[in-house]
Amino acid sequence: MSEVKTISKALVTQPLKTSQPTGATLAAMGFDGTIPLMHGSQGCSAFAKVYLIQHLREPIPLQNTAVDQVAAVMGADDNLVQALYNLANKQHPQCIAVFTTGLTEMQGSDIHRAVKLFQQQYPQFLDIEIVPVATPDFKGSMETGFAKFVDAMVRQCALPQPRAKQANLVNVLCSVATTAADLDLLRRYLDAFDLEPIFLPDLSESVDGHLDQADFSATSTGGTTLEQVRRVSSASMTLVIGESMYSAAKWLKQQFGIPFVCCGLGMGIQATDHLLDGLAHLSGKPVPLWFERERKRLLDAMLDTHFLLSGAKVAIAAEPDLAQGYIQLLQEIGAELPLVVTTAPAKLFQRYLLSNVLVGDLSLVAEQLEHFDVVVGNSHCAQICEPQVPVIRAGFPCYDHFGNMDILQFGYEGARSRLYAFANALLRNHHDEVTPHVSQYYFSAEQVTPNHTFETQSVEAL
Repeated sequence: MSEVKTISKALVTQPLKTSQPTGATLAAMGFDGTIPLMHGSQGCSAFAKVYLIQHLREPIPLQNTAVDQVAAVMGADDNLVQALYNLANKQHPQCIAVFTTGLTEMQGSDIHRAVKLFQQQYPQFLDIEIVPVATPDFKGSMETGFAKFVDAMVRQCALPQPRAKQANLVNVLCSVATTAADLDLLRRYLDAFDLEPIFLPDLSESVDGHLDQADFSATSTGGTTLEQVRRVSSASMTLVIGESMYSAAKWLKQQFGIPFVCCGLGMGIQATDHLLDGLAHLSGKPVPLWFERERKRLLDAMLDTHFLLSGAKVAIAAEPDLAQGYIQLLQEIGAELPLVVTTAPAKLFQRYLLSNVLVGDLSLVAEQLEHFDVVVGNSHCAQICEPQVPVIRAGFPCYDHFGNMDILQFGYEGARSRLYAFANALLRNHHDEVTPHVSQYYFSAEQVTPNHTFETQSVEAL
């Protein structure tokens, strides 16, 4: 069992975590026809917008209520009501996701009351689903903000009296740590067992890097529809990808008796085996043969790379869900994990034998950099570590790397891809274990002085 220690500092100069509103904004992009609305100042939304655009290379239709210094003191509920009217009247989206910020939370803004006031004043917009979520900047992180919005969306939109249970319908709660490539592969896994998934949310349909026909869209383009969200109460099982999503899974079980299965982030051979066992049990179908082929390919990759990775010292700087996935994968291959830096003291770390789990910032990695062979982290981490130590890009933000949503981590295929990435990073940064001996009598060709006297004497002798 590992002990998680929180390192408190008066000043954080190399932060690892990002605010909750940023995570909630990303989650809203996974629901079709949704406009994320941040209740705060223009600077609050500008940061989140630039942050996500740099990572995803996709447009983010994030709006804000433009709370200024007057509204911050006198009250900003009118700003929220007016913003809701403007968006509903001009864009008429299927859903508006409303998030608070540190400013409006400190002010004490009641967004639930403001939403009800808007619906009373403008009943013509009652067909638009408005989902308010409290996401203060000074609490939690991007991972918790992402999970909070998904939880609120499920609780508000699920039908309270579902139709008959559908045996092949599966809810899939996806953590912020998953990529579009992960969801595409998971969809293929579920299709192999004739199971119909409802991804909550589905970023593989919205920010996967597709070129849309329209030049501009004020809402998210693609993702899980409201009709699908309403059907979650009819599912026969909930699959949890990332333990930050437990809250929604527990609520679905309590309200509708839907059991849930969690396989972490689905990284590594053991987690994938556990997932396939659960899917086979639910569907009553045997595991298709092509899974066996993919498992053998992963075993071969583990055999090929274990010479480099077994005993390699790897540091991880990531949010809990993502850190758990890489811990599972790296411990299976025999790597050493001398340091894990994360954003919250999650209980999931207690299940692993880890020597040093710290809640803190990236300076904790920089202080011990000479002890690591490779680091798992984002672009901020890479700026600190490279070129001295290679960094495997993971998490948010990765603005110095293209194709972040195409990075495959999930399943047998994702584990194989990540193992090769680690091994190749170590090969490119290889240092000879034995330093070559250089004799004190060594001299280069440039240091040789020609003996012209000897050459003259030799010619005369001839």
